[in-house]
Amino acid sequence: MFKSLTSLMVATGIIAASAAPCLAADAQEMAKGYAMFPVKALAIGTGTVVGIPIAITRRASSRSVEFTQNFADQIGGHENIVPSAFAMLMGVPFGLLVGTGEGVYYGGKNGIVTGYESPFSLGSFSLDSDLEGE
Repeated sequence: MFKSLTSLMVATGIIAASAAPCLAADAQEMAKGYAMFPVKALAIGTGTVVGIPIAITRRASSRSVEFTQNFADQIGGHENIVPSAFAMLMGVPFGLLVGTGEGVYYGGKNGIVTGYESPFSLGSFSLDSDLEGE
């Protein structure tokens, strides 16, 4: 089972690599495309594996603070400690839930898209200042 899965993955990679540089303007770009394929594949995998937990941490923390301040403003203002303390009971769990979903999405997107366009950059690991990559 493992050998057939491995051979299927290798065959898919060879087919994808051979089809990608067909549109190259000259032989030098085609050779560069072949040479960069393993690097880009490794960058996508590494960017996804490392970037998703980083994006989850970044989004969950920012969403928790945002939701806590919004809930506190609705019950008395986020400048006061009592409304802020009660708002944390709702803001932190909702922020963690929403931030985790957004972190998985943006971390995966950054790992794949930015990892292919510019391998091993800060953006591919979700460490750019703009997490959404827009």
